[in-house]
Amino acid sequence: MRSLVFTVLAAGLVAGCTTQSPNDQDQYFDNITPDPVALQTENQRLATAEGGVSTVQLPADGGGAAPENLPSGISNTQDFEAVVEQESIASDAAKLAALRQSYTVVDPEPLPQRRDDVNLAAYAISQKQAVGVRTYNRSSSNMSNCSRYRNDPDAAQRRFLESGGPERDRNNLDTDGDGFACGWNPDLYRNLLPS
Repeated sequence: MRSLVFTVLAAGLVAGCTTQSPNDQDQYFDNITPDPVALQTENQRLATAEGGVSTVQLPADGGGAAPENLPSGISNTQDFEAVVEQESIASDAAKLAALRQSYTVVDPEPLPQRRDDVNLAAYAISQKQAVGVRTYNRSSSNMSNCSRYRNDPDAAQRRFLESGGPERDRNNLDTDGDGFACGWNPDLYRNLLPS
């Protein structure tokens, strides 16, 4: 085992001390000359996409000086001088008026009425006892019917309260008498209240 560790360490040291050989792909793009036909086609495509803005023709061989009248690269909508020439306060006001005309006011609908079901949040907040503290009298039977609510303790608590809980436990869902059925924990709702 020690020899394996020493071998790995030695290999790491040797690998760390070696110089890195140059990568042939590092110079790959230095030796590419663009295809003049493809370059011209791309320039025409860009000119069409920019709405007829003239583009600078770059030399196909990549050499030579670049022309001095290069486009600024800013579209007309972001060039302040171009916008000032095309738009005015009056035209902005007209656009704003047109937008106001197109507004659609949606009338609010009444809130849905809460069903008469059990409100678990209200029950959790109203009960002050901790989980597991006997607060209600239960029969001596320790047989719980929680197996059907194993994956949904909220459903067990709801059923418990609908059946007369917490004072009565007709379905044996709260055998310990704490008012919380099948391991249901009110802290989820209690923790939502500000301290």
